[in-house]
Amino acid sequence: MFIRFLRSSFVSQYVLIVFTALILWLPAFISPPEPATADLLSPGYSFLLPFFAHFPFLSVLLAFLLLLFQAFLLNSILANYQMIGRVSSIASFVFVVVMSLSPEQTRMYPLLLALPLLLLAVAVMFRMYESVDNELDIFNTAFLISLASMLFFPVVVMIIWVYFSLFIMRITKPRSWIIPIIGLFTPYLFLATYYFMQNQLIAKSLVYSAVTKVISFQIALPPIVSLVTLGVLLLIVFKSFSLSYSNIVDNNISIRKRKAIMNAMIFTGMFLLFFKSDNVMQRLLILLPITVFMAFSYTFIKKYFWAQLFLFLLIGLAMVSNYLVLIK
Repeated sequence: MFIRFLRSSFVSQYVLIVFTALILWLPAFISPPEPATADLLSPGYSFLLPFFAHFPFLSVLLAFLLLLFQAFLLNSILANYQMIGRVSSIASFVFVVVMSLSPEQTRMYPLLLALPLLLLAVAVMFRMYESVDNELDIFNTAFLISLASMLFFPVVVMIIWVYFSLFIMRITKPRSWIIPIIGLFTPYLFLATYYFMQNQLIAKSLVYSAVTKVISFQIALPPIVSLVTLGVLLLIVFKSFSLSYSNIVDNNISIRKRKAIMNAMIFTGMFLLFFKSDNVMQRLLILLPITVFMAFSYTFIKKYFWAQLFLFLLIGLAMVSNYLVLIK
């Protein structure tokens, strides 16, 4: 069985993951798309964008390698914190698929650059429940989110996820609830110092004061193929949630806390849909916790047929969506 095959971690599994990624990203390599545009609130991505725009093929290649790095990093985090088997590669495979569902995802865009920092924030948050002195971890999580927001500003709302997670882990000391604010503003203090030295502080402050202009409650729907693909993904997610909270899964308290933290990320990630960007598919941070629940459910699933059928259907729809750009 395919899912059972991915529960192991050998050279053949890694070859399959890279091969799947190559198949899904091949149209982008054949006809390299332009990288996503930058907004004035994301100085890190704005700084890198001219390089990406000047070398579109290299931009796609870097995005592809970054995707694979994130896939293996996520798999390592979930294996380390017992969300999947220690020798499983299922999370890497699922991540590659769900992060390559549409042509808009097979290019360089801000969220893709910010995701490694958010993955590290997830790892720190997972560790926090079992640590005695977690104040430094709280600061580090907020600090990582702040750095990620310099690449993709909308992820600044993930500070809400930090507070949800503190509540889930019953960390209620007032000092612990002040630390995230300090961690969030620390990188921006250095950024403000840099702007001050460049005599740009007032101009940049005016840009950030107009933050409401990047918020829009009109969500542009993706093409019909992407909508169908997301519909199939939604069915898989419902089943994954059902399995993750069923009686066949015997979790200790730390696993239940980590699942609750991922639920909080799904809720918080919904706010990103109301920020302006090139395409809604490039704002789907919720795909990260969705990947976690899919990988978690595939770890414990007993009946493979329907799970594999819908997974193959998802891959097929992603291929149709990505390859259509070659014939337009």
